Amino acid sequence: METPEFHPVAERDQVRPGVPLRIEVAGRRLLLIRTQEDSFHAVDEFCSHEEATLANGAVRDGCIACPMHGSRFDLTTGRPLEEPATEPLGVYPVRLEGDRILVCPEPIHD
Repeated sequence: METPEFHPVAERDQVRPGVPLRIEVAGRRLLLIRTQEDSFHAVDEFCSHEEATLANGAVRDGCIACPMHGSRFDLTTGRPLEEPATEPLGVYPVRLEGDRILVCPEPIHD
């Protein structure tokens, strides 16, 4: 089994808590999100419902909300918690090496 490849995407101090940061990893458009609890998550940039960007979505209680229709997604699983979205977001592994943040472009599957 191959070891997944992680790509450096940002330094810890570049990611403000609750403010999604747009990143691109191996051609994938993702958001890097730091929660108030200081955990880091990488998810698809676009809502699974209408392809609206989540970059301006509110981050609260381990979730991100779509600013277009209000669907909320769990940052750990990608699962939608409110309609109209019914499909999950892709969630990607994040690793910290000192102050560097690395993301793997292969999504985590349940």
